[in-house]
Amino acid sequence: METLLKDLRYGLRMLLKSPAFSAVAVLTLALAIGANTAIFTVANALLLKMLPVRAPQELVVVGDPGAVGSSWHGTPATDFFSYPLYLVFRDRTAVFSGLAAAGFEDGVEVDAGVVGAVNEHRVNTRLVSGNYFSVLGIDAAAGRLLTEGDDTADGANPVLVLGYGYWQREFAGSPAVLGKTIRLNGSPFTVVGVAQPGFDGDVVGDDFEAFVPLTMQPQVMRDSGYRNSPSISWLLLIGRLKPGTSLAQAKTNVNLVFQQALKGDYGASIDTDDHAEIDKAQIKVSPGSNGMSRARAEYRLPVLLLMGIVGLVLLIACVNVANLLLARAAGRAKEVAVRLAIGATRARLVRQLLTESLLLAFIGGICGILLSLWGVRLLLAMLGSEEISLTVSPDVRVLSFALAVCVLTGILFGIVPAWRSVRTEVNATLKDSQALTDARSRFGWGKGLIAGQVALSLLVLFGATLLVRSLQKLVTQSLGYDSHRIVVAHVEAAVAGYKGERMKQFAQELSARLSSLPGVGGVTYSRLGLFSGGETSNTVVTPGFRPATRDDAESRQDSVGPGYFKALGISILRGRGIEAQDTSTSTRVAVVNEAMAKHFFRGENPIERQFEIDNAANKGKPFTVVGISKDAKDHGEFLREAVQPRVYLAMQQEVGLVHSFVFEVVADRDADGAVAEVRNQIKAFDPNVPIESIQTVSQRMNRGIGSDIALARLSAFFATLALILACVGLYGIMSYTVAARTREFGVRIALGARREDVLRLVLREGMLLVACGLALGIPLALAGSRLLQTFLFGLKSTDPLSLLAGIAILGVVALIAASVPARRATKVDPIVALRYE
Repeated sequence: METLLKDLRYGLRMLLKSPAFSAVAVLTLALAIGANTAIFTVANALLLKMLPVRAPQELVVVGDPGAVGSSWHGTPATDFFSYPLYLVFRDRTAVFSGLAAAGFEDGVEVDAGVVGAVNEHRVNTRLVSGNYFSVLGIDAAAGRLLTEGDDTADGANPVLVLGYGYWQREFAGSPAVLGKTIRLNGSPFTVVGVAQPGFDGDVVGDDFEAFVPLTMQPQVMRDSGYRNSPSISWLLLIGRLKPGTSLAQAKTNVNLVFQQALKGDYGASIDTDDHAEIDKAQIKVSPGSNGMSRARAEYRLPVLLLMGIVGLVLLIACVNVANLLLARAAGRAKEVAVRLAIGATRARLVRQLLTESLLLAFIGGICGILLSLWGVRLLLAMLGSEEISLTVSPDVRVLSFALAVCVLTGILFGIVPAWRSVRTEVNATLKDSQALTDARSRFGWGKGLIAGQVALSLLVLFGATLLVRSLQKLVTQSLGYDSHRIVVAHVEAAVAGYKGERMKQFAQELSARLSSLPGVGGVTYSRLGLFSGGETSNTVVTPGFRPATRDDAESRQDSVGPGYFKALGISILRGRGIEAQDTSTSTRVAVVNEAMAKHFFRGENPIERQFEIDNAANKGKPFTVVGISKDAKDHGEFLREAVQPRVYLAMQQEVGLVHSFVFEVVADRDADGAVAEVRNQIKAFDPNVPIESIQTVSQRMNRGIGSDIALARLSAFFATLALILACVGLYGIMSYTVAARTREFGVRIALGARREDVLRLVLREGMLLVACGLALGIPLALAGSRLLQTFLFGLKSTDPLSLLAGIAILGVVALIAASVPARRATKVDPIVALRYE
């Protein structure tokens, strides 16, 4: 220990002796270690951190943990479940000490306001079974939590529990809120308690502000069909295993109970056709210690890829610092020779030099950890998704990661310089001080490291270029209409008391008011809205069409208002669109897109042909096709996918089934400037109508491709950092080379060499290093880019244009970095150089 302390003190003195070297090395390491710590902090919060509940390792999720917020009407889903199926699992499985259900964590942002308050609030609400808090093992910060008694009879007990963060923000943590009434969608709820600090719900990436019993689902969701229907799947289940029960045993038991239920009363309530779809289904049972998360499912691979990218950045930084240490070692050659001459062993010197490297790494690591506190906020901002709420404070796992990175980094960049230093020829070094200045013989390692650094930089830069170009192609692809001029406003008319014919009048009158706004070129409305994140799909029965599978008969569906296609600019290829004459008393009509016409009608003219939608509301009531629309990416299709078959129904013929409208307002100018005007006009028309959301189509699209945007942004950011580090390394090696060859350049100039010749000589050497790095980096980049293929749209991983762009960027920046020391070489004074040692 005493020897270690001596080594640390000596290492610290050596660092203080060379402040410029130490500052550059520490800054380089701080940037790289800070970037790695920041991205790991995000990964930890999203992928690794356990729920703040009692014994989280005992929890399991029944269903797909990434399917939170999903719902399905029709064939019972097996990734998420109906309420009747939850009751089957709760009452018949033998592996859980408790099984809770929860649903609509982010799909239900409801109006809430303290009675008598002037302003309304939007809160994120979780509908949960009465045993939810007891299964998770949550305590109350104030009052009490929900119990089984709060979830026994429909509408009998309208109570809620506030999230701790919401309680602090809106009520300043006052216990006086207990017993008060809060209205959710117009229905009164009594506040009975507050959840414990740190618990925002069981879904990572979502911050829940209110928890209400499942029994209150009709009031919160304004739809009474969800709770008791076996054909509406919308719940995910989280359970606590009994002591001694394994995950495999739980999965076996859940699937056994499921198969028994299909043969019992639950199965009798399901259509025969649906049985064929789910009889062989296997229900997932996954570890639940990390909770559920749609954000995790979406961002997991991008975050892991970014961790790989910042790992390469760290490796580039290690090469930089290793080069600095090699240059410093050349200057300390006589010191090392003297110590060897007086009896120090080479092993002792290696230990001393590695101690200095580790000390440097830990100083850089401490600065990097401090930098990562700011970097995490930057990363979350660059993720660009307003819907993700993460608690990203450093914990033991993050600090352990940072410590491991510091140790690994110190060894990586310190081992080569240390080994190179102790190979000094003692006698030659002590006799010839100029031996330490022979750059060409002494600095071969440094030049080799620079070539490797260029290769790694090209790998990172090529990957970033691919991802940025892929995103560009994704967002600039043709959607079938001009998305940049459309504002989408989702309004909850039913909450304000509109029903039946009044609902129809509301849509018509508000459309007229919005059309009167200056700069508005068209207004229409629909049930789901452009890129709403919601989707309806049903089985279509078409005479003469025999589907190969049940999925083969599925078509997407939306209901639209008169003039929908004309207002949005979606071309009608044949027939007509949905118009004002399509009312509840006229023939039921539909417009189909090209994909549906080709798939269901085999490319024949479908005009005047009929089909049925196989659900309870439409069974036995055929629709007549009156038009074919051009394929458009206008709803829930991911932008990466081909357009799916879609049918557009007349909203005026389904108005009794509609609770809300999505108004599409087409501006003559950019849509961003029209958002406030549309909001003001809706409030002026009826201030009691809640606006669920109001966004431009571009904003809605970006929400759907948030992981693509984040990956492109962050990869470009880290590629820029890698490029800077590589060029700093090239600048450093060339500066050292120029300094070491001062006498040579002086002799050349004294013998008549032109300064342009010296400039070319130095630049040629620098660009030769870059060329060697590119020769190594091109095959490395082409091989590594294969990992990106699943993230790319409209590009191959070997895209030559992206590769050429990466090479060009790296070459130009490297040329600039090499030109500075090259120009310095041309200014050498021959007289001074000949005296230079």
